[in-house]
Amino acid sequence: MNILEQICEKKLSEITIQKSQIEYKSKINICERRNFLDKLIKTNHKYFNLIAEIKRFSPSKGEICKKFDLKQIATEYMNAGASCLSILTEKNFFKGDIHYLNEVKNIVDLPILRKDFILDEWQIYESYYFGADCILLILAILDDKEARLFYKIAQDLGMDVIVEVHDKIELERAIKLQVNCIGINNRNLKTLKIDLNTFTKLSKEIPKGIIKLCESGLDNNKQLIDFTSQGADGFLIGESLMSAKNIKLKTEEIIRKK
Repeated sequence: MNILEQICEKKLSEITIQKSQIEYKSKINICERRNFLDKLIKTNHKYFNLIAEIKRFSPSKGEICKKFDLKQIATEYMNAGASCLSILTEKNFFKGDIHYLNEVKNIVDLPILRKDFILDEWQIYESYYFGADCILLILAILDDKEARLFYKIAQDLGMDVIVEVHDKIELERAIKLQVNCIGINNRNLKTLKIDLNTFTKLSKEIPKGIIKLCESGLDNNKQLIDFTSQGADGFLIGESLMSAKNIKLKTEEIIRKK
């Protein structure tokens, strides 16, 4: 069983228990969300569009941020010029917490992505309840029927969606789903290995009008310059920022346009 299968198996067991305890759908009052994708189509003459990720732990790296201060990190990202935030909420393998969404939303005015392994529509209502402006749908763990349903539910709630792919087959599926935003993950979720050529190869196949995001393996300004020339509209970066001694300075260095 690869790491992605392990994560999903544990996640499904967790969801089964949680669903029996609380039903978020009945608690939903539709209210305005912060426009996540709008922030990624606006041209910033000073900075590249960044989705800065709050990620304290990973299966491949272990503990990433030894002095983890949620509110300080969120504030430093905002002050450094990030367009949006991504918050990893998966608890078993990444040591995240769904409550981070509300805590951060109360102190910054940036749109927030809930980064997790969405396998059940229950999680979409949970995401909304805790304040997410956007969710991630990973096609490697969803079939087309699930992806289409989850996408519609999120949109009906006023949330944006990033549909994540990491190979050509998944990309073709995403395009057929007529999504607004595709995130190309340079990390193979089954092996956790990084290949930056993934964005280079797949981005050429994405039709105009779809927002293109480059995810994983990014740690310097030159990469952002190069991938922007290949059509990237924005970047999702976590580990290289979270592991920096000075998160604000590192963020500014990576996203500043020369």
